[in-house]
Amino acid sequence: MSSIAKSPSEVTPAPETSAGPEFLVVCTDPSVFRAVATAVRKVNGRLNCAPAVSSAHDYLTRRKVDGVVLDLRLEGAMELVLQIRAANAGKPMVIFACARHDAETQCALRAGVNFVLRQPLIPDKIANIFALSTAMMTSEKRRYSRYPLMVPVELEVNGKPAESTMSNLSEAGMAIWSLQTYPRGSTLRFSFELPFGERIEGKAEVTWTNSDGLAGVRFNILNDKAYSSLSNWIALRNARRGAIRPAIPTFTA
Repeated sequence: MSSIAKSPSEVTPAPETSAGPEFLVVCTDPSVFRAVATAVRKVNGRLNCAPAVSSAHDYLTRRKVDGVVLDLRLEGAMELVLQIRAANAGKPMVIFACARHDAETQCALRAGVNFVLRQPLIPDKIANIFALSTAMMTSEKRRYSRYPLMVPVELEVNGKPAESTMSNLSEAGMAIWSLQTYPRGSTLRFSFELPFGERIEGKAEVTWTNSDGLAGVRFNILNDKAYSSLSNWIALRNARRGAIRPAIPTFTA
């Protein structure tokens, strides 16, 4: 007897794997960026970059990250540390500072830096520090609510179009159901339309799959407009949930 594919509502999602820590590196030195980027890859993290303190501040007002890596040679670097600490007093963010000498190190620690990275920057050593701080960063990660949502999702995998149906959605990713299987780690482009909302497009990575055709997708790249639209849609559902709280599971992303 041939098997019959189940619909998304008839299957139990596989457990999502936790996404790696998300970092913002603030620097203009290519050698610093390369060393940090290599270390981030070693801990399965995600990396964003800001070339100046002002752009880093703007980014952090819109997005939450797990760790900030800051080159103290940038103008206003210490002021950024103080601003981060003042803005996140209740839930401190983990800050890594690239320092050149002992005086700079002591000043950074007094300002609120958690870890100091000294020259020369060696990716393996930085990755070890990231690994040691994982527990601290994990404790500060947001928990994203998942919302059951069934809408068509257009995919592009290896340049080829594909179709799927969303099963649930969060600010960090989504679960999709498709007749086609995607190996874990696959990268893809996606596009879907929020109910009574904007079209969301971006790049993502498959983090898990199961035999029923479900796959977990973690968002890697969303432009500012798409991220704002998704955040606003989630915030509206959170507000509604304040009055009526359905049994919706959460996961750490």
